[in-house]
Amino acid sequence: MGKKARLAKQMAKYTVTTLLGTAADTLVLWVLSTYWLDGNHVEKYIISPMISFECAVMVNFLTAFFYVWKDRIAHRTKGAFFSHLWKYNLSCISAFLLKMVLLNAIALLFKWPAFVCNLIALCFSGLLNFSINEFLIFAKKDKKPQIEEPLSEGQDSQQ
Repeated sequence: MGKKARLAKQMAKYTVTTLLGTAADTLVLWVLSTYWLDGNHVEKYIISPMISFECAVMVNFLTAFFYVWKDRIAHRTKGAFFSHLWKYNLSCISAFLLKMVLLNAIALLFKWPAFVCNLIALCFSGLLNFSINEFLIFAKKDKKPQIEEPLSEGQDSQQ
């Protein structure tokens, strides 16, 4: 499979599995803000979304670790799991911050409804998050050991 085809397949898997995180986020937010936490603004619009965001991050991370990029995890250990988890969480937070900046910028510039601005911003933040995961967090490791090149005749190792 070529590089572009492999990348497209990874992107498709990532896109489909992030819908699970979106569903988890929406469900947890609805339950928390409707039934569990008091009706004050901080609990409803700050604490509930933060908790639901982290639930979505966990759902998305689990699908990424065990499905989307499973072939790139050499050893399935607790250490590997948590090493990838904290990096993944930082990636999601950066994508979330980008989404919020873009959403508000688009809303201010075009005066479009929030859900339209959110969908556009999600496209850009999703690309950022996918790129960070594909090329940094779950980067494909080179299986060949690095071999040092011998110095050519014109080079000498003066140090």
